[in-house]
Amino acid sequence: PPPPPPPPPPPPPPPRHAADDDEQRCGSPARAVGASPARARRAAPPLPSVPEAGEPAAPPRQSGEERASIASLLTFSWVGSLLAAGRRRPLEAEDVPALSQEDSAAHNAGLLHAAWEGEVARRGGLDASFFGAAHGAFGRYFWASAGYKLVNDVFIFVNPALINVIVGYINGDASQAGLSRGGAFGCAAAMFLAAGVQSLALGQYFFRGFRLGLRVRAAIGQVVYDKALRMTAEQRACFGVGPIVSYMQIDAAKIADAVPYLHGIWSCLLQLGIATSMLYSVLGPAAFAGLGIMVAMLPLNVWVGKKQAVFTKRIMRARDGRVSLISEVLQGVRMLKLFAWEPSLLEQLGERRTAELKQVRNNLLLGGVMGFFFTAIPLFVTLATFLVYSALGNKLTAATAFTSLSLFQIIRFPLLVVPMMITRVIDLSVVNGRLSRFLNAKGREAVELDGGGDGDSVVGGDAPISLEGHFLSRLPAAAGAPAIELHGAAFRWPETAVESDKGKKKKRRKRSRLFGHGAHHSAESVRSALAEQGSRAEEAARPPTLSALDLSLSRGSLTIVLGPVGSGKTSLLLALLGDMPRLKGRAVLRGEVVYCAQEPWIQNMTLKDNVLFGKPFDARLYEEVLGACALAADLEQLPAGDRTEIGERGINLSGGQKARIALARACYTAGCCPSPTVLLDDVLAAVDAEVGAQLMRECVCGLLSTWGCTVLLATHHAHHAHAAGHVVRLAPDGTIARQGPPSSFADLSQAPSPAITRRAEMEAAAAGGGGGGGGAPKPAGRAKPEAGGAKAGGSIIAAEDRERGVVAMSLWVRYAEALGWLSMSSLIGIYSLSQVFTYGSSWWLTQWAAD
Repeated sequence: PPPPPPPPPPPPPPPRHAADDDEQRCGSPARAVGASPARARRAAPPLPSVPEAGEPAAPPRQSGEERASIASLLTFSWVGSLLAAGRRRPLEAEDVPALSQEDSAAHNAGLLHAAWEGEVARRGGLDASFFGAAHGAFGRYFWASAGYKLVNDVFIFVNPALINVIVGYINGDASQAGLSRGGAFGCAAAMFLAAGVQSLALGQYFFRGFRLGLRVRAAIGQVVYDKALRMTAEQRACFGVGPIVSYMQIDAAKIADAVPYLHGIWSCLLQLGIATSMLYSVLGPAAFAGLGIMVAMLPLNVWVGKKQAVFTKRIMRARDGRVSLISEVLQGVRMLKLFAWEPSLLEQLGERRTAELKQVRNNLLLGGVMGFFFTAIPLFVTLATFLVYSALGNKLTAATAFTSLSLFQIIRFPLLVVPMMITRVIDLSVVNGRLSRFLNAKGREAVELDGGGDGDSVVGGDAPISLEGHFLSRLPAAAGAPAIELHGAAFRWPETAVESDKGKKKKRRKRSRLFGHGAHHSAESVRSALAEQGSRAEEAARPPTLSALDLSLSRGSLTIVLGPVGSGKTSLLLALLGDMPRLKGRAVLRGEVVYCAQEPWIQNMTLKDNVLFGKPFDARLYEEVLGACALAADLEQLPAGDRTEIGERGINLSGGQKARIALARACYTAGCCPSPTVLLDDVLAAVDAEVGAQLMRECVCGLLSTWGCTVLLATHHAHHAHAAGHVVRLAPDGTIARQGPPSSFADLSQAPSPAITRRAEMEAAAAGGGGGGGGAPKPAGRAKPEAGGAKAGGSIIAAEDRERGVVAMSLWVRYAEALGWLSMSSLIGIYSLSQVFTYGSSWWLTQWAAD
């Protein structure tokens, strides 16, 4: 059907002062000052939209947990509908209900971030502990789960007491002479109820524990990623990409795996104490024989704990190195293929993996030995207790034997959990140190001004800030006030650490340890102190990258930064963002900041998703941005228009296309912010002269200027300088050689560039009907995918397939072959023998009691 007629344009709003124009862009009324017809059309109320192909038509369904009763929550019956659907057919992604707000990553990351800020404020300096922040964020939920664990631990001792009563009644013991038949059945029913309560409490405890583990894991990933973006360049280079990825994945997984079992620390002690006291009431002093064996094993626990701490640190260090190498290989895989470096890098990767597996093997061997001893400890405790009980002249009855056996089974669990808890605690201590060191690392010095300040700080006004430092404000500057200020500012990139120097430092520290606390050690310490002092002096003597910067750019202005290669154009933008450390002076940046880097950053998603970048979709804004960034013709050539999937790092795009998509993302983000500050780092370098002229006219001088954006463009194309209101030329030494309006630069051509002149001639010819070749680009329009979805070829990565139904026997056979039939047979045989011995011990006690 033909599209409906467009709505009539809204009436012009009454005049307003630019300082009052702080409304949001997306879906908000048009601005009164400097609003163009296109801007007014874009800001009009959006038309009713129909869900497009590939987009969800409805939000995911609500979880049954949110509307479940208390009984349903205790018994987990609210999952029954999902399990029933899985019984009828294979479950799909849309069958899984949506997460609650408390389980979302954003919510938990906000809690952890706020708790970390509180921990830093409470302790001050660099002594903040990650576990302190985690306890502040999730401690209430964590300790609430302890109630379920306590209920389980209390009811777990009900059955041994009732077993003693029932077995004594069956054997006709005098102690149970007053128990009636109905009372015996009541004891049996009480055993069933106690087991039921114990099962419900234990289920709730582990459900809450694993749920909290997932929350903590999601929060750690978000907080670490946020910290990595806020760190100084020096600190980020010091940690490296590999360790940061390990913090987000491996360390977070270790904490998530340990959280459900942390209450076992006090639970094991409680169970051991109650079980020992009950054994003493049943067996008398013989119960302390088993307690003596447990105490005798404590030195072994301490030794194993220290060794595991050493192996854990070695594993994490080796893993960080391997992840760093893999990240570098994946980032430079094209160069690796072109130079045929696969064998060499595979050999290096194999060496890193071998070193890591060596430490993992040592840790597993130690864990296996420890597991053997701790598995045998319950048997030794049982054997020693019964031997001492018989040696003291006591008669082992059935009631005594089975009651003691049930108590020993209870003791067996904490004794088996002790080695696991030791491992968990050691891992957590290592992880806590790593995360605390990372989160305590120095961040950018920029000060947020939105929360207010002293009398000299006027956010969004025209009064300057008189203090030295780096200041940021998300609120836009007032009309005519400076949005970017630099006063006597100097910046310098930190010196890159050399691997050989690190090795020398390690050798120096090792040599000092070998010499001991003597004259050699003192001399070495003096030499180290002098070396460090000399390095600091050399660092201070290094010239700054940028110096003597004095710059004031008013809101809504367009400024172009020129200069030779290596003069610091990119460094100037990064200094404003806070990436480059400030040495002195003052830097102020007002308004939401939009940055477009010289090297485009493209994600592995559709072109449309790359432009939106998580922002809400506005059809009119989207069309304007695509047209201004000269992407209309590219959308017609792509297989599926704006739904074409872009490969990792834009592998299926040209350099110019990647640059324009990155520029479109920046423009779309700027269109959703009130009077933003836009930093463009040579976005014209990857496009030809004609397309560059179009981008300057329709995007930089057109769309962004119409929206009132403060634009700072760094470029080497001096012929575009006449379009700016202010030009800054940097000297090779990083200072400002000259600044002012373009007319004050005698060496700048006052005439437009040849590309702009040619483009104007083509447009004039087309308007006059001369039919001059059709070189002008087509007007912007939104790429409309074909009915039924994207064309074939629009997707690069095929959707993953999965097997449905019962696992085939052939898969089990392949799994056994991969493990080895001998290994599989040995494992099955050993496990079967273990079960035979476990049940044989109960049979042996029965025969002993019968004698």
